[in-house]
Amino acid sequence: MAKVTLEQRRTIVSTLWDNGVHDAKALHKLTSIPRSTIYDYVKKLKNGNTLNPLPRSGRPKKLSPKKCRFLGRLISANKYSTCAELANILNENYTNLNVTDRTVLNELNNLNYFNTIPKSIPLLTDQQKLRRVEFAMKYRRQNWNKVVFSDETTFQMFQNTQKVFYKAGTQPPHKPMVKHPYKVHAWGAFSAKGPIGFLLFTGIMDGCFYREILTENLFENANSIMGRCWVFQQDNDPKHTAKETKKLLTERCPRLLDWPSNSPDLNPIENLWAILKGRVEKQVNKLILKKKPVTVDAFCEIIQEEWEGIEPGIFLNLVRSMKSRLELVIEGDGNKIPY
Repeated sequence: MAKVTLEQRRTIVSTLWDNGVHDAKALHKLTSIPRSTIYDYVKKLKNGNTLNPLPRSGRPKKLSPKKCRFLGRLISANKYSTCAELANILNENYTNLNVTDRTVLNELNNLNYFNTIPKSIPLLTDQQKLRRVEFAMKYRRQNWNKVVFSDETTFQMFQNTQKVFYKAGTQPPHKPMVKHPYKVHAWGAFSAKGPIGFLLFTGIMDGCFYREILTENLFENANSIMGRCWVFQQDNDPKHTAKETKKLLTERCPRLLDWPSNSPDLNPIENLWAILKGRVEKQVNKLILKKKPVTVDAFCEIIQEEWEGIEPGIFLNLVRSMKSRLELVIEGDGNKIPY
């Protein structure tokens, strides 16, 4: 039997049924319709129902499965396409189709595609990737509990990264932001045993100031907390690798880790900064909700208190993550790891 539509199938079976053909096998032989479909039709007809499809709730979908597959191929070929661009392509390729970018977005979500801004990651050269693998291989059996991790970061007084709840039907919340928010820099160091040193400062850090920070906030603290056999980690910032800085570290530091370039994803203090900044922003938001002024002194005090309030388990877990970080670097041939 020639290929027929579903509607034609239902019409043929209904006509044969009305003419006295009630046997499923006979209907299958006469129509070549699959037996499972015939049995379903016979069951409906025996119960006094028609084969007409039941009315569906809601508006029919604008995009058929075939069109959805075409949409999936389009987005796979160019993930930077916008919904408006995809809608135009669909409308141009299919006659009498008029879909909006909102319809395209809904269908992409149904295909498990979601849009986001790509996360910025370091651009690693082949040489840097090789150096990262060599570092990971060399230090696979390193006792990371002996290592002091360090880095600098910047805190901004008014951030807007925390999500808030609001009731449906009400105006979405707004958060006024100053044009030039106050910023303060921080140097910090920690180990598996907890915080080693922390300093807030403004202005530019040069080599001389960095050496002053190490002298006043690292060496004695690390010796007191870690004993005399600790290892210092720092990145390859020029002020860290300056001749005078290297000389100071050779004299005062038991051992220095040869850290690979362009590798913030290997340093657990980056995760610590993220935790600390989230907590600081939360405390600033509380002051704003209470309509209290957020002064420079209050902001710096919040940062200091939140640093001192970090739970010991967080420091320990971050240090323990070094083993898995190195394994991921080796497995990924030196590429960026998801930390």
